[in-house]
Amino acid sequence: MFWSKDDIVERLAKIPRTLEDISVEIFEGVPSTNDFLHRVSLSRENSPDAPYVCRHLYKNVNIEQELMYPYLDNALPNEFAIRATQYRFMLPYEIRGCSVRKEYRIFQPEELNTKFPLAYERLLGIKSKLGSDGEKLDSADCYRLEDERFLQYINTPKIIITDHYRLQASYDAAGNHVFAGGIGVILGDPSMYHYVTAILNSSISRAFPEIWKREKKCTSNNIYPKTLKRFPIIFPKGEPVETLIITISRYLIYLNSQKHTASVCSLPYYQKLIDFYKRIMDLLILDTYLTNDLDPRFLEILAENIISPEEGFEYITDMSLLISMQAVKKNILDSPDFRKCKFNNEFTNILVTLKNNVVW
Repeated sequence: MFWSKDDIVERLAKIPRTLEDISVEIFEGVPSTNDFLHRVSLSRENSPDAPYVCRHLYKNVNIEQELMYPYLDNALPNEFAIRATQYRFMLPYEIRGCSVRKEYRIFQPEELNTKFPLAYERLLGIKSKLGSDGEKLDSADCYRLEDERFLQYINTPKIIITDHYRLQASYDAAGNHVFAGGIGVILGDPSMYHYVTAILNSSISRAFPEIWKREKKCTSNNIYPKTLKRFPIIFPKGEPVETLIITISRYLIYLNSQKHTASVCSLPYYQKLIDFYKRIMDLLILDTYLTNDLDPRFLEILAENIISPEEGFEYITDMSLLISMQAVKKNILDSPDFRKCKFNNEFTNILVTLKNNVVW
């Protein structure tokens, strides 16, 4: 069978299970209109007395750490791993609870001034700068977020999806990143996060906008919660394949995290490893979604070599892991049977079609 682009999109569109079916919530981040009040930059001087730069007061300021959260910048690539940025986001709220969905309340001006006088002083300074009268903050409404709903999921693990030339997904294990211009996904089963992150970063996601357009859910390539809910989800029939995809997803979180902080001369080295593991992951996902017919020996070679070193390894900076991942790649490529593994004609045709459409 010859698989055209239309055939692939049609097959994906017929998948009944969707991202919405396995999610607790799919939601937008903070409105960008709140940036001027709440977002600050880290100072270049790293001064403990004034670690932040307030661009609206044109000076370095200090703000209580309890109110500050890391900020994801969607202008930068955030594939698999969140890229650390110079920005922090102030949330003048009390976040309560340990469940998936948190309770929150805004600090009223009097309480904010008592508990967090530095934050209060900055907000008052901005108010004065804007020409508002008064020597105090009259109401919490002057610093309340335009849309507070995302606060329910602060400190809850989540996938953050951004549109950096194409859809990119990163796993926020701590759940404490504030983001604008992106979509947050809370899954019902936490064990699915690495697998779903892999799918959202695979070539399958490159075909997703075509599904939106065919079903007239969206006329542009911009991402919205209502369209992402339609993303088709399939799990492998065999546990070994799912385990491989999850492990490679964790490899890629580690590699991308290390790449973000690597020296310029090291970037090609990291990128080659990332490209290798991402290509292997993509083959497994494409087979899961479309054919279920990979060479069993190919899967055996991968399973023999791609193993998880330890729990949480993707969040440590041990360079020995990088060396191990390079060794795994070499062992796979040097396996006597690896180059003998064959893809059937149907699968090869799918790869050619995706490549010709600049998807794979």
